[in-house]
Amino acid sequence: MTLPLRQCAASLVFNAHGEVLLVQQNYGAHQWGAPGGIVEVGETPMQAAIREAFEETGLEINIEKVIGIYLLQGGGWPDILAHVFQATIVSGTPHIVDPDEIAAFTWCSMAEPPQEIVHDIEAALEDRRAQRWGVVRAVQRKGVMTPFTLL
Repeated sequence: MTLPLRQCAASLVFNAHGEVLLVQQNYGAHQWGAPGGIVEVGETPMQAAIREAFEETGLEINIEKVIGIYLLQGGGWPDILAHVFQATIVSGTPHIVDPDEIAAFTWCSMAEPPQEIVHDIEAALEDRRAQRWGVVRAVQRKGVMTPFTLL
């Protein structure tokens, strides 16, 4: 098996009430997801998740554990290996750092996320609700994804 060249990383960040922080993308289909993005050259997925959380929400986070590694397939896009972690807030209050990238954020129940949610985070929330950790599985994208430029 050949691993995809592109990898992304995200963190499910929880507050004291057990709610998860989700951000709405301000590009593509404006889907909801966890703070996260592309793993840059020379960076580990954990480093990318920490960096992306800060860049998108202004939060400094602590990675606690791996929820899952998901091979996103289909939908007219190349395969992407998505690393999703569970994290807690070290410091900061969530806010939109770059309105060109993030349209909104919300704290929500894991049981009732927004309908338009990215596929890796949908899978990670399912695994987290079932208290599964370190999951490795393929996730099929539903339908054809809206194209936009990945940096």
